[in-house]
Amino acid sequence: MAAANQTNLRMRYVPTPEEPEVLVLGSGSGMVGVARVRCMTGGVGHFSPVPEDAFLVSHHLSNFHSDIWVDGRRVEKPANIAGLTTIHDYRRKIDCRMHTAFDTLTFHLPWTALESACPDLHGGRLEDLSITPSSPVDDPTVRALASAVLPTLEYPERISLLYIDHLCSALATHIVTAYGRVSTVRTAGTLAPWQEKRVKEMIAANLDGEIRLADLAAECRLSVGHFVRAFRRTANTTPYQWLLHRRIDHAKTLMRDGSQTLADVALACGFADQSHFTRTFSRLVGISPRSWRRRNTGADAVLPAGASRGTSAEFPCA
Repeated sequence: MAAANQTNLRMRYVPTPEEPEVLVLGSGSGMVGVARVRCMTGGVGHFSPVPEDAFLVSHHLSNFHSDIWVDGRRVEKPANIAGLTTIHDYRRKIDCRMHTAFDTLTFHLPWTALESACPDLHGGRLEDLSITPSSPVDDPTVRALASAVLPTLEYPERISLLYIDHLCSALATHIVTAYGRVSTVRTAGTLAPWQEKRVKEMIAANLDGEIRLADLAAECRLSVGHFVRAFRRTANTTPYQWLLHRRIDHAKTLMRDGSQTLADVALACGFADQSHFTRTFSRLVGISPRSWRRRNTGADAVLPAGASRGTSAEFPCA
């Protein structure tokens, strides 16, 4: 492994006119960075990352013209690269020259993040990734995860840390599963009753989603990857989906009370706004919050003081 004193986490080695804004998750050597790196005015010339025990997963959102060398050897690339994914091995010597504008979604994955995403092992370990470094591949899973991540980078204040953690954990698990050379002996462990109880209590106490997978895993004394798989086997769902269902349960309780508007209910249950609440509730329950409340309370809407029964205090999107 490379013994680097620096990290490429912030993507500062790419000389774009505007420095990329990196969404950083985790702490210490396990920090994962997510960023949209783009230059819309033309090429940025030559650049090279520092050696590091990490990989960069780049999902290309546009076509562009570039030359890249790994350990002094030029890498062949297709002319149409939009929609493809490149995995760069920072342990290699990488040189790149960008000739045109480009738009790429990047995930900085340190080796420790990939190790934690390894399947449950009996003394096994992640040996390496079986990839052709910096050579684009068609990876539908990365493409789907990129589509889920992109909106969060536009409005990061609207998304929960647990959701981003979940997506990054899913990406690391996919990279290890699809490209990793790992031990094949596996267990089928679930959470112990005390672990399941404690984790569900922690999630229920943080309906805003401002809790990390690392915190939940640490409470169970497990790695993040082990914890996510054990939780899924135990609860038959992911931690984030379990959080969403607890939010909906809490919302139903508040709506039965009938003293709050749907906008107030949305905020009280950790949703970014009423529109986000309505979309999620309708998807999971099958009807809109307004229809559910009408059926279960007989009330059409909460009325503020002085309002007449002929006017609604709710937003029209409910």
